[in-house]
Amino acid sequence: MIVLKIIGILLLAVLGLGIVLAVLLMCLPARVEVRRRLPDGPLRVRIGFGPVRRVWTLGQTGKSKQKRQKKPEKVPAKPKEKKPRAPMIDVRKLDYEQALSLALDLIDDMAGTMTWERLHVTVILHTPDAAQTGNLLGALSALIGNLYPYFERAFVLKDTKIVLDADFDAEQTVWGVDCSVMTRIGRFPRVFWRRRKALWALWKSIRTTKEEAKQWEAEHAASQPMEQR
Repeated sequence: MIVLKIIGILLLAVLGLGIVLAVLLMCLPARVEVRRRLPDGPLRVRIGFGPVRRVWTLGQTGKSKQKRQKKPEKVPAKPKEKKPRAPMIDVRKLDYEQALSLALDLIDDMAGTMTWERLHVTVILHTPDAAQTGNLLGALSALIGNLYPYFERAFVLKDTKIVLDADFDAEQTVWGVDCSVMTRIGRFPRVFWRRRKALWALWKSIRTTKEEAKQWEAEHAASQPMEQR
């Protein structure tokens, strides 16, 4: 019985220490850096709490995989057929009025919580339809133009550069970002919990359903040349 009591006390002490550390981390100022180089560089996210830093890299294969790819294969393998996968979201279904209203509410809720030391964003739009590209450029330009004054009033902006343009001869949309922000992570859960219903409704409105995904995959599979099948 004494041993069980000692183990229980130790477990409670470890649990209490973990809770205290988690609360301290949520209250400490954090630096968040997000970088992605044009046109198709990997996305790097760096989060630091004082001396503790963590970096995540998305969209880049590891060194070991790259080394394995450089080695010549003894037996030439047949190229695997890549089945087209439907995107998770369809921006064309986005209700811009609803998105703008939610963005303004989130900006108001998070007012005074962030200091943007650097905010550089570049987006070069392209869609298969030139008219759709122009409409998307106009809609996003209006959205940014309406949001920026609220953004500037709610947060501290030290170095800002936003470039939005369209390239009708490109193959795809390219984008890059370089931003650094100081904030306190502990303030965000309350904000997102307060707007959880609106965020979930927005996600449901733009996500691709199973029926839409099957239709998209069937259309793109049918449009592939016979040589690739």
